[in-house]
Amino acid sequence: MARVFFANDFIKKKSVKHLIFICDHATNYIPKKFKQLGITDRKLKSHIAYDIGAKTFTLKLAKKLNQSYFLSNFSRLLIDPNRSKTDRDLIIKKSFETKIPGNIDISTEERKNRIKFYYNLYHENLAYFVKKKIKMFEKVYLISIHSFTKKSSNTNRGVEVGLLWNKNMNLLLPIQKILIKKKIHLGRNYPYSGFHFNHTLDKLNKTFSLDNLSIEIRNDLICDEKGIKKYVELFSNIFKDMLDDY
Repeated sequence: MARVFFANDFIKKKSVKHLIFICDHATNYIPKKFKQLGITDRKLKSHIAYDIGAKTFTLKLAKKLNQSYFLSNFSRLLIDPNRSKTDRDLIIKKSFETKIPGNIDISTEERKNRIKFYYNLYHENLAYFVKKKIKMFEKVYLISIHSFTKKSSNTNRGVEVGLLWNKNMNLLLPIQKILIKKKIHLGRNYPYSGFHFNHTLDKLNKTFSLDNLSIEIRNDLICDEKGIKKYVELFSNIFKDMLDDY
């Protein structure tokens, strides 16, 4: 079975503070045995299968800042690591009006196997990775990176960046302030509410109680090299200041 995650860091010198960038929806990879869950190549390359631009953005940002990253290596259509096990969309049957045949009427055994070999492995290794960093640094921050689509049949989102939070606002407030100053069109708990769709960070926070934030970037803004460079520069400057002074 293929590895369900990739994790590494670009640490070059010892410091007090450290960032872990998490990308739950980094790839559209589905193992061959699942036969693309019955969807077309075009749909597999679309936003329903993964967060477009998020992986490259995460890697470039982590490298520029000499920080850590943790990426999924399976499509959220197979099973979504950013949902709870009881969420009806854990293994989604329909996404943005597209039916997912391979997820309809799956057996209890198949559901258990996806949870065991993908979902659980991902979260167990992520928790271990975070725990290891906590031992290395005095202060660790968790930043979850996602992207969202601008248009669908019933939406047209103009916001550039969404900041998702739940209870802990320690990262939200200073980052929000800088984005407003930079005239970035942002939304708080947009396009999704951090109170309901922030499962990975909420799960980690129950164990480690770390300052955390989920950043959503509109995917048409980071779908090419030029756009990724712009937003990596923007957020690297924000996090550099935070690592030095926060």
